[in-house]
Amino acid sequence: MKSYYEISTSRFPSKYWHRRIVKATKSMINGYKISEPALDLGCGDGVRVRMILGDSVEIHGVDIDPEMVEFAKKRLDKVYLGSIEDPPTEILNRQYGTIVLMESLEHVNNPERVLDIAEKLLTENGLLIVIVPLETLLFRVIWWLWTRSWGRRWKNTHLFKFKSERQLFSILEKRFKVVEHKKTNLGCIIITICSKKDVVETRPPL
Repeated sequence: MKSYYEISTSRFPSKYWHRRIVKATKSMINGYKISEPALDLGCGDGVRVRMILGDSVEIHGVDIDPEMVEFAKKRLDKVYLGSIEDPPTEILNRQYGTIVLMESLEHVNNPERVLDIAEKLLTENGLLIVIVPLETLLFRVIWWLWTRSWGRRWKNTHLFKFKSERQLFSILEKRFKVVEHKKTNLGCIIITICSKKDVVETRPPL
């Protein structure tokens, strides 16, 4: 049995959506040092974060969906069942060199609480990768069609709506420095790289 994103990244039409996000994110982080362990808050089945960070990186994850967690255990190094607004103690007892929030913040009532947690868990030289949908007219049309067809499971799951990139930056910049950002998927998705400091550690030149 295949997991949700395993199917979605290989089936028309969703594969084009997810693979564009993965490709754009991989391209953005190429110049940065990915410190371990990495933590995916809202990891789902672990497929996309593994595609982005690669097979050699130690990745931990937490997700609220028991089915997703069972699949993620096959792909990630440590996986916990729980809410990203109130993560398990095992998550809170250490720090992480890289934290990923990939299309997770829109599924919580209080994204600022999640970012507060991420700030505490991220190492001083760490990297935060945030990916969220922007509520553009095109995205609203796509989402309406998707949640009434192949993506019915996601209907009414967006609890917080990011209406603009400025809105996202305003809550990020309370805690982090926005180092780089990029839109993809026809402007419907924004990928943001943040750090705790003005300078993030980059990979040495080849």
